[in-house]
Amino acid sequence: MLSKERMVRIVQLLEERQFVTVKELQESFDVSRSSVMRDLIELENQGLIQRERGGASLKSVSTTLTNFNEMSVVSKENLNMEEKKLICAHAARSIRDGDCIYIDSGTTPAHILDYIQDKRIKLVTPSIYLIRKLPASFKGDIFLLGGEFNKSYDTSYGSLTLEMIRQFHFDHAFLSTNGIDLENGNVYVFDFNVGACKKAIMECSEKCDLLIDASKYGVKAMCNWASLKDFHSVYVDAYEEAREIPDNFLVCKGEDENEDK
Repeated sequence: MLSKERMVRIVQLLEERQFVTVKELQESFDVSRSSVMRDLIELENQGLIQRERGGASLKSVSTTLTNFNEMSVVSKENLNMEEKKLICAHAARSIRDGDCIYIDSGTTPAHILDYIQDKRIKLVTPSIYLIRKLPASFKGDIFLLGGEFNKSYDTSYGSLTLEMIRQFHFDHAFLSTNGIDLENGNVYVFDFNVGACKKAIMECSEKCDLLIDASKYGVKAMCNWASLKDFHSVYVDAYEEAREIPDNFLVCKGEDENEDK
């Protein structure tokens, strides 16, 4: 069993039992104490668990998203649709003719398509869901990232995908994620392989924006793949009133709301 698979299982065990000992984990996975400790240290660094004397407990009682409990793309299609459209309407304003842009998988970034149909751009994506929504009249060039493809989550990942990503230089990348932590700035996604591809996209992009609606606040997932401060802009539909809005956060407002202010 690979380390990342053990970490998924450790989180699942903690969700079931709230506390497990190092010895129990050694026996469950038939690995050395040092291997278990490395996994626990990594999970603690991810903000998912808390190491305690002789074992570990969940840092929070809320369920952590993994590739075992993440909802499929299709099942999320109609969730928070108006908020997603609002966010993408604002984000799309920064796209210019001639840009090479990356649009991430997920139901939120797909709404950018409504605002770029007449743009002469090069569009790169791992998402067949997004490709299917492109109109026949789209004027840009399309590049679909290959590699291992997960139909449920509508994304490619793995070594072949990473190799393809590194062939590009993006003017602008629009990324999605499962959840964020406003306290520590962590940005979470449900799978380490997916997180690795998102990291690679950021390394190959001049400008990276994160697109999230308020339902992502406080949601934790298996992989911590970025920090909120790493993004040029974080487009959101709302923000917690008690907090000072970070400089790179853009709270998107509808036309009616803008007129009222």
